[in-house]
Amino acid sequence: MTLYGCSNEQIIQRVKRKGTEMIRKSLATAAVLGIGAVMLLGTDACSYARTLFGNVRESVRSEIEPAFKLDSIRDQVDSLMPEIRQHMKVVAEQVVDIRNMQAGIVEKQNQLNNQKASILALRSDLDSSQDEFTYRQVSYTRHEVESDLGDRFGAYQLLEASLDRDLKILAATRETLKANQKSLDSMMSRKQDLAVKVSQAESRLKQIQATETVNSLEVDDTQLSRVEEQLRELNHDMDVRETLLETEGHALGRIPIEESVIPQTDVIGEIDQHFGLSVDSESLAELTSVDNL
Repeated sequence: MTLYGCSNEQIIQRVKRKGTEMIRKSLATAAVLGIGAVMLLGTDACSYARTLFGNVRESVRSEIEPAFKLDSIRDQVDSLMPEIRQHMKVVAEQVVDIRNMQAGIVEKQNQLNNQKASILALRSDLDSSQDEFTYRQVSYTRHEVESDLGDRFGAYQLLEASLDRDLKILAATRETLKANQKSLDSMMSRKQDLAVKVSQAESRLKQIQATETVNSLEVDDTQLSRVEEQLRELNHDMDVRETLLETEGHALGRIPIEESVIPQTDVIGEIDQHFGLSVDSESLAELTSVDNL
């Protein structure tokens, strides 16, 4: 038998050669890495390598082992089907056997009924005192009829015993079929139950993996904190510059005319009114005339 023009032996030899080459390359790579580690780390290389290997192994195992176990269990559940099908085949064969045995039993019962009728007919003829009997235009002596009757009765007894055995075999086969059907139903029910449990376990594993993925996410707020700090520094610098400008304005004694409108108020009048210094028009006139003198 060949595949793509190559015999099975040639294919096996090629696979072996490729496997050997891969092993050699892996060993060479491991050796180079080992030598490099020893040169860089010195005597601690072995300890580092063991620690690293242990950490990697535990990490890989924690990630792969549940999924691998689930796949293994699923494969085992699927591998039950050939056995179940074989059991179904046995049950089907027993059903066919029972059907055939029932047909054979019915046929034997009909034969027994016919033979019984013939035996009883001959037995009734022998009750007479005749020495010669005619059946279908053939004459038989009494001795020949008695001999034929004996043979018929012997065959009847054998067929009767055979029918009895068939009935017992049929009963036993029915019991076996009943037990096998019960076992098959149990196997199918357990297989379906296992399939449901595998699906539930798969959903649970996916949920756990999703939760672990979310929980393992670490939000790095370093960049955000850096931007916030820069923004605070910028606001502080602008506050300082504004305060400095205000301080410089006061130091120069400038009146901030641009910032507000000068109110049109009579300051002198307000003072006179507040201190009761207001004078009437006559007193103001007299003071004016005196000043003129």
